[in-house]
Amino acid sequence: MPRAAAFGTTAKMITYRGARLKTQTINPRLQPVIVNGRTEAVRAGDIVFVAGQMSLDADGRAIGADVTTQARNAFEALKRTLAAAGATMADVVKHTVFFVCREDDAAIASFLDELDAVRTQYFAAPGPTTAEVRCGLDVEGALLMVDAWAVVGGKREVLSPPGHFGRKRPGPFSHGIKVGDMIFVGAQRPLDGDGNLLGIGDIEVQTDEAFRNLNTMLEAGGGANTSLMRQNTYFRFFGEGPDVTEFWEKMTNVRRRYMSSPSAAGAGLRMTGFATGDELIQVEGIGVLGEDKQRLQPANHWDWSIEGNNFTQGWKIGRLAFIGGQISADNTATAVGKDDIAAQTRNVFEFIRRTLAEGGLDESDVAKLYIYYYGGKDWAEVARSRQIIADIQAELYGKPGPAVTAVRVTGFAFEDLLIEIEAMAVTRD
Repeated sequence: MPRAAAFGTTAKMITYRGARLKTQTINPRLQPVIVNGRTEAVRAGDIVFVAGQMSLDADGRAIGADVTTQARNAFEALKRTLAAAGATMADVVKHTVFFVCREDDAAIASFLDELDAVRTQYFAAPGPTTAEVRCGLDVEGALLMVDAWAVVGGKREVLSPPGHFGRKRPGPFSHGIKVGDMIFVGAQRPLDGDGNLLGIGDIEVQTDEAFRNLNTMLEAGGGANTSLMRQNTYFRFFGEGPDVTEFWEKMTNVRRRYMSSPSAAGAGLRMTGFATGDELIQVEGIGVLGEDKQRLQPANHWDWSIEGNNFTQGWKIGRLAFIGGQISADNTATAVGKDDIAAQTRNVFEFIRRTLAEGGLDESDVAKLYIYYYGGKDWAEVARSRQIIADIQAELYGKPGPAVTAVRVTGFAFEDLLIEIEAMAVTRD
């Protein structure tokens, strides 16, 4: 059974880019759940940041060849992890299922049928928000991974605006959950009230519909687009070369109609797909009400390809800091470290460190990392990439470090990028 354990409070020395840096003492607000040397969750106050849960044995190998078995094992692992953190499945406010399935609508529907038959046994209506995203995982034979956020206690409000998009797959899941001053928004999709896809083959129409739905959810929670602290865009595109950035800019020019200025922090990730082959985009986010916030925008940082964008690297609000997806790029949105996963990973962690420092934070304050990477085309290459990332992470964060959810993507906003990482941190005061 998982057990709760506190990080030690002894300062330590780490090596980074050849320099020895002294970290601050570990943030006493962070209470990790450690199992087999891995941080399965970190509790900070009432919030529980859960690492990606899969169907694995003690050696990290996939268990079960079918969706039903793997789903049950993953949700049982989630249940045990939450219990060790002093939470229950009823405290889950947001969950995402990253899954592997062949490109066929019938196969995807069958996969989701099996998934729903299991997970609906763990969530009662009104359940948490949901997203289902097809991608790659980093364990051979793994079919799915569950990522989750939980909030223990607090007044909970289900957000279900009149006339919002419908789903053809019934279930106990909510469009949004508001707890205190936090708004958790599930995957917003380009669907009509009956769950029919809008704008087939048209990324601009689908983007417009998804972001309109996102803003509607924020308003339902008493906020606005300025309340959005974290916003992730998952999109489907298999082009290469300059077409990658051209597609992202086409999509983003629509997104900017709905984004605040300055914008939320977040990530733009090219995924394998969604619940149907024709769906091109989904967006989700976390909002926090209140105007007392600090934009984390380091000087001499990497930048996006759209000039005058007023996009944001991170936000600090209350006791939380949201560091948007950091990439290995220069100030012209050109990748740095082409074909070198180690160089790009070091650059990304450097950018995370700089962004944290803007808010008076460092690596010891990080509760959760989301690691998105392109791992190659065979399992040996995937294992090599993942180990390089893990080794560099350990230099900065120690072991076992923060909770981590890691997925393999088909690409990013710009060509030649291999990795993007988000960080969630907690203040000490």
